[in-house]
Amino acid sequence: DITKISVQGLDGAAYTDKVDNGASKSQSGDVTITQETDRIYTPTGGPRAPVTVLESGKPLFSVVRDNLDNVVVWNPWVDKAQGIADFAPKDGYKNMLCVEPGAVKEWQKLEPGDAFEGAQVITASSN
Repeated sequence: DITKISVQGLDGAAYTDKVDNGASKSQSGDVTITQETDRIYTPTGGPRAPVTVLESGKPLFSVVRDNLDNVVVWNPWVDKAQGIADFAPKDGYKNMLCVEPGAVKEWQKLEPGDAFEGAQVITASSN
C-alpha cells in the first residue's frame, strides 16, 4: 500500500523533479508518495549510505550503491499509469515504488578502452 510507504536516507538531498519541469529542489524529511513522483536524487551521505524503504515505519529493504551517485524515486500515480500501455493492472501504482540507483544526472564519458562499473546491494529486512 503506497500510502504506508516512506523512503529514508534522502533527507537534505538535492533532487531534480521531473514532474515539475525539471525544477531543482531539496528533500525535507522522508520521501512519501501522494501523487505522481519522478525524481532524481543525489543523496548527501554518498553511495555507501543506505536508502531504506519502510512500510508503516518498519524497514522493508535498503539499497547501498557503489559508484552510482543518484537514486531515482518513481511512481506514476493515477493518470500516468492509465497512459502507459504495458502498465498493468492500471491501479498497480497503489502497490509499487521504484527506487533505482544509477548514474543519471551526468553523462559518463568513456574514452576507447575505458570501462564504467556501478553496483547496488539490496538487503531485505527481517521483520
